[in-house]
Amino acid sequence: MKGTLPATAVACAMAWGGSAFAAQSLEEMKDLPPAAKLMGEQHTIAKLPAPHPKRVFVLEPLFPAIVASKIWVIEGDKQELGAVMSAGYCANMALAPDQSEIYVFDTYWDKGFRGRRSDFITTYDSQDLTIKSDTDLPKGRFLVVPKKQNADASPDGKWLFSYNLAPATTVSVIDAKTKKYAGEVEIAGCGLIFPGRGNRFSSVCSDGTLATAQWDDKFKSTVTRQGPFFDSENDPVFEHAGFDRRQGKVHFITYDGNVIPVDIAQDKPAIGTKWSLLGAEDAKEEWRPGGWQLAAVHRATQRLFVLMHKGPKWTHKQAGEEVWVFDLNSRKRVQRIELKEHATTIAVSQDADPYLFTQTEKPSLITYNVQDGKEVGEMSFGITPFLMFVGDE
Repeated sequence: MKGTLPATAVACAMAWGGSAFAAQSLEEMKDLPPAAKLMGEQHTIAKLPAPHPKRVFVLEPLFPAIVASKIWVIEGDKQELGAVMSAGYCANMALAPDQSEIYVFDTYWDKGFRGRRSDFITTYDSQDLTIKSDTDLPKGRFLVVPKKQNADASPDGKWLFSYNLAPATTVSVIDAKTKKYAGEVEIAGCGLIFPGRGNRFSSVCSDGTLATAQWDDKFKSTVTRQGPFFDSENDPVFEHAGFDRRQGKVHFITYDGNVIPVDIAQDKPAIGTKWSLLGAEDAKEEWRPGGWQLAAVHRATQRLFVLMHKGPKWTHKQAGEEVWVFDLNSRKRVQRIELKEHATTIAVSQDADPYLFTQTEKPSLITYNVQDGKEVGEMSFGITPFLMFVGDE
């Protein structure tokens, strides 16, 4: 006895390919050509333009439905949407230094929001967004509101890093070329990953110290600590720093508006002298840094961009109403950009004519020309966009 298709399946088939799909059984349908062939369709894969400094990736954890995330690919030079990528629960991402690959740190359950859990890194081609590989993370990964330094790629493109808390605080290290899992480095009481040069990264610890992990070719690791370099009780540092990854300079910003530079390019990181974003009048008016991804560095001009707002102590999560720009050599403010809408996240393109990208509470992406502080354009998309990444950071 031949099995028959449900009426809904037949109806769908007829709508798909015309009367040839009106066959009533699986046996009669098995030799039919694909619908696309009957209809003369040809499938192609579109490509994004070549990587450029003004391409922006906006990571959205989709808080009303947190089992899924999105990555919006924005052509910031044209203020146009280039693509949308799907990702898993509280996903994170990183870019290859040459922008040839996109790394998405994913988590899924085989029954949607329950069942067997899988943690892995999905590697995408940066132009056609095809999947090149999946790399398992056998120790899992820390599921939390996305922070840029919970996952990253080394500046030489050799390693990928993913932070864990299960319950020990460790970092998974993956060979970025072979996409093979190398091992774990334990960083007790510490968090975040600031990749240095070679086989090394630094982390911030709960007691105010700086931990630096190194490993040899056999993946035998050592961790050393320096400091404390900030007051973790009274003036903590933000998790999102101004990070010049190419030169290995991290500009940690404290809740009270101090900047602590750390050079992690050296075998033993050099902790610099603390300085303040605030003048006497600024402090009197209660200006202070705040937001989520609140700082960015423009490498060529050595400019530090910081979201600022007026508010009392412990308003460090409040959105910024202005972006202040500082010369890192003189440590002087050289520009104030008044924002059209308060912003929680900023990024700066690394080209000679840089754009300042701001993610607002609306949400929307408002772009400014750094040279004159004038608005370039505004785009609205998504529900809860959170982090921003730009090419050639």
